[in-house]
Amino acid sequence: MRTASKILIGGVIFYLGKHVYSLNRAKNKIATDVGGRLHKLGMEGVEVALKFNIKNPTSASIKMTAPLIKLSYNGKILATSSITRLEIPEDARSASGKIKIKPESETGFITTRMLIPYLSLLGAGANLLQRLKATLEGSVDTPVLLQVATTSHVQSAIGTFPYDDLVTIEV
Repeated sequence: MRTASKILIGGVIFYLGKHVYSLNRAKNKIATDVGGRLHKLGMEGVEVALKFNIKNPTSASIKMTAPLIKLSYNGKILATSSITRLEIPEDARSASGKIKIKPESETGFITTRMLIPYLSLLGAGANLLQRLKATLEGSVDTPVLLQVATTSHVQSAIGTFPYDDLVTIEV
């Protein structure tokens, strides 16, 4: 009886250790492809359309909270996302609204639109608004570079791990 319980306890410890190791690797290896474009110029400001594809190259199944997205220009935050405007594909959405990524697969494109108010654009630099307008008209030589910071949490039965990513995109 003692031998069987030791083998059982050893098996459980091995399984939990393997799971924690796999989740730690997943946290370090998750890849996020981010793309964006100017969608339109409206009365309140400039609307930017963003799309994400989250890739899981590990053998662990992952659940993530919907990311908080911050859009910035030269270190100044222009806009923050609204989780209600985040569109997650059906295959990647769990019943609780979290993002689920199967082992060695990807989510498909998660999309959102963010409104950058005119006051934020003026605060970031007077020429930024003119450059964005010129980009929408197609008459700009150099694209505008925006930084997209995402903050999320990877969740498992064992614990929750933070996941942060910073990407620079051209619009």
